[in-house]
Amino acid sequence: MITDYYSILGVEKDADLETIKKAFRKNIALYHPENNTSPEAREKFDALIEAFNVLSDKDKRLAYDDMLAKQSTNKPMVITEKEEKTYEDWKKEAKKKSKKSWESDLTDLLLLDLFFDIGMFGMFDDFGDIIGDTLGDVFDIF
Repeated sequence: MITDYYSILGVEKDADLETIKKAFRKNIALYHPENNTSPEAREKFDALIEAFNVLSDKDKRLAYDDMLAKQSTNKPMVITEKEEKTYEDWKKEAKKKSKKSWESDLTDLLLLDLFFDIGMFGMFDDFGDIIGDTLGDVFDIF
């Protein structure tokens, strides 16, 4: 069963990238360990990273939307073996990113994209696609 990433982020299926980023930043701040020590915070945090990892990437999102559409038809045809592997690969990739993000300072996590805007890509390897935004939107968190 394919997880509904749109509902995890609380956005519509036709949401643009800026709306997805804003929803991600708002929610990730709520469930980061600096702000939330509840037992379910880590699970929600991981789900947010996974959802953002897919929905913020144009190619992944197109493939995901196709899988989600197949699942919602209630027909006997399910997603293909290749699609299932792709989906599982996304989950593994997101798990690695989530671990690094969970251990990061929240401010660093939310401001990380500033480094990418000025060209410091090599410093933060896997974080490049966690948050890609501009300075003006960073302060729209709340």
